[in-house]
Amino acid sequence: MSVQEKQPTNGNRIQVGYFCHLKIEEKHLGGILVTNQIGVPLEFKYTEPVVATRLHKILYGTVLEKYIHETVIRDRLARELRVEPDYFIVPFDEREFLGSIMGKEMMAVQRFNAAPGEVSGPFTRVREREAVVELEEGPILRLAFSTTDDERQHAMATWLQEIGRTMDILEPLERIVTALKSLCREEKRI
Repeated sequence: MSVQEKQPTNGNRIQVGYFCHLKIEEKHLGGILVTNQIGVPLEFKYTEPVVATRLHKILYGTVLEKYIHETVIRDRLARELRVEPDYFIVPFDEREFLGSIMGKEMMAVQRFNAAPGEVSGPFTRVREREAVVELEEGPILRLAFSTTDDERQHAMATWLQEIGRTMDILEPLERIVTALKSLCREEKRI
């Protein structure tokens, strides 16, 4: 299913991708939202709830969650997407599922409450795939990257700082969660 607004193609436009996966009462569902640089939706795709059968649970074992999250939901949604964002942002608790969508890198993001002196500039390395980024306008963010390439990580952080000047980076994730929960409630009524 989708909601889409046709946009003229312009190579200078910043397009921000968001992906979110939820598990509600054994039902998995996901959504991809692509916005412009101020948060206006350009495209939204979502899955209907997916429920693993008892046989699936036996056959897939411990990889079932990863398979549903990455292959059944994320990869399927990516194939349906028409608007191509620069990068994809996901909730930080989905960092174990980072990879790429449509060949675009992903970053998991959350607000970060830093102690005085803990952040030593606009980009502070925490681990090989993690950093803390200060935004000019907005909160300090903790990031986990889908890539180990240091140069690529810095480019992603710079991009995030740029869009942080014109929009609340985390708010579209809240919209996806609300939309998916709403869809799950609607499905119960049928």
